[in-house]
Amino acid sequence: MAVAGLEIQNLRSISHIHLKAGRRWNWLIGNNGVGKSTVLEAIHLLGTGQSWRHGHRQLVQEGCNAYLVRIAILDQEDSIAWLGMHRQGDAREIRFDGRRVDSAWELLDLLPIQAWHEGNAHFASAPAEERRRILDWGVYYADRSYGRLLQEYRRALQQRNAALRQHQDPHTWDAPLARLGEEIHKRREIHLDAITPFLEKIWDSSPQKDVQLGISLQKGWTESLSLIDALRRGMETDQEGAFTHSGPHRARLVFRSDGKNAADVFSRGQLRLAGISFRLAQMAVYRDAGHPLPVVLIDDFANDLDMAAQHWWMEHLDLLCAQVFAATTNSGYADQRAEDHHFYLHGGQLMKGKAL
Repeated sequence: MAVAGLEIQNLRSISHIHLKAGRRWNWLIGNNGVGKSTVLEAIHLLGTGQSWRHGHRQLVQEGCNAYLVRIAILDQEDSIAWLGMHRQGDAREIRFDGRRVDSAWELLDLLPIQAWHEGNAHFASAPAEERRRILDWGVYYADRSYGRLLQEYRRALQQRNAALRQHQDPHTWDAPLARLGEEIHKRREIHLDAITPFLEKIWDSSPQKDVQLGISLQKGWTESLSLIDALRRGMETDQEGAFTHSGPHRARLVFRSDGKNAADVFSRGQLRLAGISFRLAQMAVYRDAGHPLPVVLIDDFANDLDMAAQHWWMEHLDLLCAQVFAATTNSGYADQRAEDHHFYLHGGQLMKGKAL
């Protein structure tokens, strides 16, 4: 699965752009504020149904009342289908190959993406919620039934929390919440067991190979208890706070180095490398399982990475044969790769040559 072409109309600083993408590396090159991130954001919109920057109204170009994003998707049989989103005010329409798409979950299957942006580039040290999101992204693409499991758990959690807020008996929801929560933790552990060998191999090839890296998962409730027992023991605390304190929604994916939390001892560059290694390992698991790789989106490619780290990342994405869209202000190393596609942007427009 790959993006064959992309069309954008009236999205942020871009009035109209149409580009034909290559199957491997697609470099978006230019100064800050010229529209590179907006191109990536457009693909992200169609892969997830939302921007990585909050608020849909700010997406529309000033002076316009609607935007349009369309992507030509090339499948494994080299057939092309169009996936498009049109938004005007609060009204949004998404269509794939002529039919209406009503669920954001369906978009995850139509256009799988792995996105690196300002909100998650340093997810290894980010709040626990962001690390759970990256972990669950991997579990979902390894096992699509995980999406339904997450939805059922979230509904049960909302119902239990509502009962707590309204001072009603929440016990009705303990059994389904515990059953679903235990299964979510089991799926997460299976995924981590699968990626750990890849993570170790990838990290040992990195510029930081002399630094130890490991991962662990804190399941979100007392390790020695079942979730149903944790919910019962924590009832008084839950009633006081009107919130369920035990469950996989409180899990923590932890990066460690020599027994210490990596967030406390790693530099920003090391933390970014740790996160890159983790997500490369997720992709390696999909590849070996025969799943189509996601399209990789990278905003500010060189951020916190020296040249050795940048080339290491590129080499591993090459080994995976992934399609990549990467934004950068520095065309130096991109220009050295004649087989890559280069798109120079200036003032929200594509340039025929390099922008001055």
